[in-house]
Amino acid sequence: MRTGLLCLLVGATTALASASAGPVRLEAQLLPRKTTKPLTVGDRFKVELTVRRHRDQRLSPPVLDDERFLVLDAGTVSRYEGDTIVDVHTLEVAAFATGDLHLPGFTVSFPDGDTVRTARSDSLPLKVASVMAKEMADINDLKPQVAFPNLLPLWLALGALAAAALALIGARFLRRWRRRRRAGAPLPEPWEEALVALGALPVSDWLAAGQVKRYYYAVSEILKRYLTRRFGFPAVDQTTSEMMLAMKAARVAERDEIARFFRRADFVKYAKLVPERPELEAAIVTARELVEKTRPTPEDGNADGRRRDDPDAEAGRSRR
Repeated sequence: MRTGLLCLLVGATTALASASAGPVRLEAQLLPRKTTKPLTVGDRFKVELTVRRHRDQRLSPPVLDDERFLVLDAGTVSRYEGDTIVDVHTLEVAAFATGDLHLPGFTVSFPDGDTVRTARSDSLPLKVASVMAKEMADINDLKPQVAFPNLLPLWLALGALAAAALALIGARFLRRWRRRRRAGAPLPEPWEEALVALGALPVSDWLAAGQVKRYYYAVSEILKRYLTRRFGFPAVDQTTSEMMLAMKAARVAERDEIARFFRRADFVKYAKLVPERPELEAAIVTARELVEKTRPTPEDGNADGRRRDDPDAEAGRSRR
């Protein structure tokens, strides 16, 4: 196998070639390089192609059709000389062959009546020399393959073990973090939390701004959270009817008053009812009273959140 490492040597005299085809004329020349180092295969050298044509003559871009050469970049500057347009194309080309070569002419196409004609610049002589050392007859052959152990299964196994260890460590850390989070500062009592939340509402500002629905939503959500924590049923996710059944099951004595409050709030939130100002101001007062009435007292049997003065509970004891 013989392979040539090449360099392109451009002569001291700049090569110039021109050709014409009727209304189109092409001139090509090699531009001098800024370095004296020889070109190797794939290095760039510049060619300047000048195309002259009538201002009304249309042309295709210049084409270089030779697999030994490749145009890597191109730029064009145009100017007028009377009725003639002069297009100056600066082309960066690379050579991929050896020996005394000729850079073939660049071709452009243009319409001429009902036919399409072409114009081509003359070729430019190039000398491409090998840079292989003189004492080398050819490039050394590749060495034979060396047997190499396949460590992929080992690395996969080690990766799986490492992933399992990291997962175990992460799971333990997550459990500890959750335990510490649960063991944080205890929540305040439900009634204390509810009264503080009700007291923090900007009632006057909301009512002055006409935000009645927002006002009722806030009071309702605070009261629902209180009922959830106080009596142990999910009031925050229930409708008024569902809360009524849950309060009956939990033996909440004030369930009728609580249900009336939520039904009235539902009219405001969903039926666009706007109560009079006195009723609006009384809504938060009523919510506070419901919290106060349902908070446990020393005489309450509140181990499970139920009140002993529940009417149904009293009726059941009477029947017994």
